[in-house]
Formats: sequence, structure tokens, C-alpha cells
Amino acid sequence: IFSSSDQQAARDGILFPLTAVDTAYATGPISYVTTNLLEQLGYLAPNAFGGRTISPQVSELFSAALEIFKKGEQTEPGDYPYVGDIESPAGTHTVWISPNHTPGKHTLYLPEDC
Repeated sequence: IFSSSDQQAARDGILFPLTAVDTAYATGPISYVTTNLLEQLGYLAPNAFGGRTISPQVSELFSAALEIFKKGEQTEPGDYPYVGDIESPAGTHTVWISPNHTPGKHTLYLPEDC
């Protein structure tokens, strides 16, 4: 299970809730992604106002992660982390998906984020 308190980690900027992009993600199995993953894969960048901007292409990341999740559930259900490669603006990266503290919900992250 992902070790951070989900809500506190989101407030601290460690986890990014997918519902911040689209509320429709609330029904899916993946609820959080690490901010580090978004930065490393090229989906999160500084903006002119001192904050950060998320790329509109981030939905492609979430779709690819969902496919990794579905494949893991079909081939090795419950054998976490589910691992797969994702193509991103910054190249190909191996990502992991593990349960978080909310039953039935998961976090998408890079191996070094643990």
C-alpha cells in the first residue's frame, strides 16, 4: 500500500489527485499520481506566475496507466505493484501502480517515489 496519508500528501504536493484534471476520474481505479512522475514524464511544468501547469496531454498518461492496471488485474490480480512502460513527452518510462489507503483506489508512481 502506498505509504503516505493520501489527503496530507496531496496537500503537501507529493500526490496529485486525478480528479483535479477531470471529475470523471473519481470512478476509476487510479485516484492519485505522484507529482514527481508528472514532472519526470514532462506533464508538469513551471508557469509564468510561479506555479505549475499540467499538460493537456496528461489524459494520455492516465489512459495508458489504466491499460497497465487492467492488464495487471487480468494476469496477476492483487500482485502489486503492477508495472508497465508508458510513452510520454520525455520518453519511455516504467511506472508502478499500487493500492492507496482508499479501498479499491490506486496510486500511479515511479519506483523512486516510494
